[in-house]
Amino acid sequence: MKTMIRTITLSVALVLMAGLQNLKAQSTFSLNMMESYVNAYTEPFAKAFPIGLGGGWTHTANVHSFLGFDVTMSASLVMIPSSAGTVKTTDINLPDGFSFADASANVPTIRAKSDVAAPDINILLSAGGYEATVGFPAFKGVGLPLAPSAALQVGFGLPKGTEIMARFIPDLSGAANKVIPDGTNVEFEKTGMWGMGVKHDIKQWIPVVSKVPFLQISGMFTYSRFYTGFSGGDLMVTPEMLSITNGTLAANTTLWNDQKFKMKASSFTGSLLVGATIPVFQPFIGVGFNSGKFESGFYGTYPIVEINNTNGDLEINDSETDPLIIENKSTKANFMAGARLKLGPIVFHYALTMAEYKMHSAGLAVTLR
Repeated sequence: MKTMIRTITLSVALVLMAGLQNLKAQSTFSLNMMESYVNAYTEPFAKAFPIGLGGGWTHTANVHSFLGFDVTMSASLVMIPSSAGTVKTTDINLPDGFSFADASANVPTIRAKSDVAAPDINILLSAGGYEATVGFPAFKGVGLPLAPSAALQVGFGLPKGTEIMARFIPDLSGAANKVIPDGTNVEFEKTGMWGMGVKHDIKQWIPVVSKVPFLQISGMFTYSRFYTGFSGGDLMVTPEMLSITNGTLAANTTLWNDQKFKMKASSFTGSLLVGATIPVFQPFIGVGFNSGKFESGFYGTYPIVEINNTNGDLEINDSETDPLIIENKSTKANFMAGARLKLGPIVFHYALTMAEYKMHSAGLAVTLR
């Protein structure tokens, strides 16, 4: 958003209506009109991040014995395919008065490399026989090929073949703000993650199979949630930044100070796990689902740009609250295969999960019973 905002160009021209008969013009422009486009741009990451958020919960089909426990550090990388790097202009539902300068072009998403050409977006504003064109380039890609996540997790054994799990990352905004480069007017808002899960020994309830000593069968359900946000002058949309000096709110310098960009994601997973408990090397497989949700948006007070119907000037006379909030939901089946190397209480583990996007998970654990 920062790139788009800082490269916005506003040009006002009196033109004949007949020259733009193919467009039905708007009289105002606000951020909420960009919902379809912003959703298309962020969709690859919005799909990938909840997958990673639900990764790394287990490294075995075994369930802790009563009072057994483990402490696990894990990291997951969800690979975003290059095919998600562009989207067709025809797949983006722009509102009336909006158009891409090249209607046949492919539009970059967040997955695309930065050198992929981004067509201009033109917005036609019209009122009282006057017209103004607001034009800016579409977002460039940032070359984001993956969505990372990490967690510190504990598991604890309960009676009757049941294990509970919890993961938590405390608020990291203070530490994150210390590494922001000097001269960058952006601050992290509250940032953290938490999750909980339960795993149960299914094998114990299956006749005959329950007697097989090395075989483990279990079911697992987990829930994870992540949140973060950003604020600061470099992300603010103000009349000054838009170079608009006309209108009742154009000179207001404090109304926009509550602007924030926030992100939050959640993941609910269910898995059936089958594995072998043998010395040192212990493989497992699993089938299940991941139901993910990703939400991002601009919160606070933002200006609305309109065209004066008597002189054609662009003005700011009104504002809107929380103008653009994008929500992406996806529930997909997955298959995982992995193994752990158990050297006494020390465990190294890896798993590959095949879902809509491929995920690699690995980590280190200390485990007992």
